[in-house]
Parts: sequence; structure tokens; C-alpha cells
Amino acid sequence: SRAVTLLAVLIVVAMVVPALFVIPVSFSDTRFLKFPPEALSLRWYEAYFTTPEWTQSTGYSVILAILTTIVSLLLGIPAAFGLARGHFRGKQFVTLLVLAPLLVPVILIAIAEYFFMVEIGLIGTTAALVIAHTLLAMPFVVIIVTASLRGYDRSYERAAMSMGAGPLRTFWFVTLPLIRPSVISAALFAFLASFGEFLVSLFVIGSTRSTLPIQLWKGIRFETNPTIAAAATMLIVLSVLALIAVEVTRWQARKRCQALPASTP
Repeated sequence: SRAVTLLAVLIVVAMVVPALFVIPVSFSDTRFLKFPPEALSLRWYEAYFTTPEWTQSTGYSVILAILTTIVSLLLGIPAAFGLARGHFRGKQFVTLLVLAPLLVPVILIAIAEYFFMVEIGLIGTTAALVIAHTLLAMPFVVIIVTASLRGYDRSYERAAMSMGAGPLRTFWFVTLPLIRPSVISAALFAFLASFGEFLVSLFVIGSTRSTLPIQLWKGIRFETNPTIAAAATMLIVLSVLALIAVEVTRWQARKRCQALPASTP
């Protein structure tokens, strides 16, 4: 109905518009955060790309996000298969356990991760951050891939196995190509979950390195020049591009599914 559509539009506007105020501030010519800017300039983007603190933290965040995405896929895809197709006692409990990071307050996860990493001697290491970020990113992989597997026609797998293909070969050449759009979407969400994570990283990273969200936090605390807005704009652009990539992937998948019956004898 129109009322529901209007409500949805208002919610989207309320969520998106405040973030969009950052973009014009990042093009300000003054040394302070000011909206609207009196004059436009690219000096703060130049500062962002030439300041070691910003470039190193951005590069480190990208590396962490890539490693987290890989580990999340390696763990999340098998978990999704088990939850979507498995029949075992305690399945609902396992599902709730896997999805718990989406339900538990992040501050509790951050405190738990801190004490756990201290106990095993990994605090302040890249391995600790990858483990902590994977805990937060893997639920996205499990949810997206599980949804894809539940609507998946298993007759293709049975046909491959009837012609002699083993389980691994069937998965690699049949199942994975068919659920590839969901895997790509899951990877993008896992990447964004890691790249934008702040609170857990703050507890686990120590004082030797900084991710981009932590560097933004430091910038807000100790300086107020529009370099912060430029970095925030980069985060917004990355998120928008990732969401566009997800939608393009879904559109291509729907297009292939619509064309499949016409090309199947």
C-alpha cells in the first residue's frame, strides 16, 4: 500500500541522509568541519592519500577484510550446507549459536574476545583480529548461502552423481557454480562487516596498529579537520559499490534462472 511505501521511504531517508552530510564536508576548503562548505577543494582527499597514518590503516583494513572474507567462506559455506541439508539433534541450537553474533550486543563480544585473546596470547596480532572479525562476518555467509541452498534444485547434483561424479567433484563443478551469486553476495557482506568493524577491533588490536575505523575514531578525538570526512566518504562509497555489486549479481542470477527452462531440453 502507499502508506507502507511511504513509511519505508521515510525510514530509508532517516538512515541515509545523515550520512550524506559527510560528503560535502569532505570537499570543504576550511581547516574545520563545517556544513555547508564555503568553498570546494580536494585538499583533504590529498591529505588522506598522502598521510601515512590514513593510508596504512586503510591498507591494513583491506588486508584484514580479505583474510576475514576467505576464512568466513571456508567456515560458513560448510556450516550452511550442514544447516540447510543436515538432520541431526540440536540443529536449532547450533543455528542459534552460529547466528548469535548478530543478536548479542557487540560490546559483550568485544569484552569476551579481549579476555579470550589474552588467555591464548594473541592480543594485538593480525590473527586475533581475523578470528574476531570472522565471528562477526560468518553469520552473514551462513544466512545468505543457507537461503540459496534451501531454494536450490538438487536434481542437478543427482544427475552428476549418477554419471560417476563424487561429492567433492559435484560440489565444485555443479553446486558451487549454481550458488555462486549467493557466495559472491556473502563474500561482499563479510568484507564490509570486517572493513567497518570498530568496537571489537578496538579491544583486540592493542596499541601497535590501527584499522581505518579506529583511525577515524582517533581523528575525531584528537583533530577535527575534514580529512575525517574524506575517510568517511571513502567508507560510504565502498559500501555503496558493494551493495550495487550485490544487486547486479542477484539480477544476473535471476536472468540466468529465467533463461534456464528455455535452454533445457
